[in-house]
Amino acid sequence: MIERFGSYRVIEELGSGALSTVYKAIQEPLGRTVAIKALKPTIATTSPFAANLEREARLLGDLGHANVVLLFDFVKTDLQMYLVLEYVDGATLEDLFANRGTLRPEMVAAIGAEAARGLAHAHSRGIVHRDVKPANILLSKIGEVKLVDFGIGQRDRMPSLDEPLGHSDTAAFGTPAYMSPEQILGEVVDERSDLFSLGVVLYQMLSGTRPFDGDDPNDRRAAAQRIRRDPPKPLRSRVPDIPRTLDRIVMRAIEKLPIDRFNSAGALADELEEFVRETWRGPPRALIVRALKDAGFTKIATPFGTKRDAAATATRSLGPAMAGFGALFGILAIGGGAIQWSSHEGGMVATSSEDRLELAPAEGATLRVVATPWADVSVDGRFVDTTPFARTIPLSAGTHYVKLSHPDAEPETRVLVLAHGQAAHLEVALRMKGALDAQVPSDSSPPQAGADNDMPASRLP
Repeated sequence: MIERFGSYRVIEELGSGALSTVYKAIQEPLGRTVAIKALKPTIATTSPFAANLEREARLLGDLGHANVVLLFDFVKTDLQMYLVLEYVDGATLEDLFANRGTLRPEMVAAIGAEAARGLAHAHSRGIVHRDVKPANILLSKIGEVKLVDFGIGQRDRMPSLDEPLGHSDTAAFGTPAYMSPEQILGEVVDERSDLFSLGVVLYQMLSGTRPFDGDDPNDRRAAAQRIRRDPPKPLRSRVPDIPRTLDRIVMRAIEKLPIDRFNSAGALADELEEFVRETWRGPPRALIVRALKDAGFTKIATPFGTKRDAAATATRSLGPAMAGFGALFGILAIGGGAIQWSSHEGGMVATSSEDRLELAPAEGATLRVVATPWADVSVDGRFVDTTPFARTIPLSAGTHYVKLSHPDAEPETRVLVLAHGQAAHLEVALRMKGALDAQVPSDSSPPQAGADNDMPASRLP
């Protein structure tokens, strides 16, 4: 492994492709952690392949947005070519898929909205990404979403940046399973092509598969052929309980004709952000952090609203009584005051430290809670956690009031009398409002035509 790039000391190799390798490095003497994307030594810096890396540097040099990875420097010599990029501590969306499979609707919308904002910025500079896919979407441990890899990006009105590739601007570069029909055909693409690709990613986050992936194991056609010729599989057929609002957003993004999609990435972001606001009361970044936490990429789910918040974050010790349970909650320090963030009634809301349940010493009783499909758990009026969680809740012996809340279900309350040393188990199947609505007599007034009668989106287990 290469040990240095100029003043950058390499720490580890993060990944490698056909043309380049990405390293984690320290910029000396500043001590700043960066990512180095370097052309492989076997490829000459004068080759057409090397031009792709220079092309990416030029495109990133014109971009500056919270949802696009930042370019710090570009170095080209006779022997080396490399980009110095912002280091994002977290995981790719592809990594998240591998560990998690599908994501909750509000998590999908939060990630999609951030990615769409990054695309909107690139499009405003006349740049089409052309390779939007899970591997090119980074999620940081503080809830940031970053677009990466603009190596095959297309800039309007500047064909000279495309010429080193040895093909015309209409060449069908990209990852076939995420490419728009017009990109597959080698036609001129605009920002709506990126929206199609992002729509495929959204569909995959929700269902675990892509919209043009066939259900027939004997269908051996390439992904590009299916995208060109087949209609997308309806999302609702694969995710029956998908909120209709989100279903419409995703299916519109993957329309075959560009004119039938959203007019801009900003319009797509607006729709996704509105869905998040309707289904989640806290900061959207909390959803992204929670997704990473659930997949095991970070231990503490600490939501942040801004980078300033992130810099002020510290972890609060819960004392010896919590030994063995790990760090449960993040503390957001603002102006010397501490605010804890907790999930409550479907959203992340701020509560003072006095409002959180003080857990009893381990030598008392314990309670394990299982809820179907999921629930926010409160004991004696104090929030504990959101299921599913594997840990037991340590409580004192005596009477306790347990409340389970879900935005789409009637609250359930249980009164438990625990003896000293007792290990209690509470399992509750919540009565979902959708199921109750189905019991309404047939002579009830039907919904108005065209009305969206969705209940708030439920969080998937």
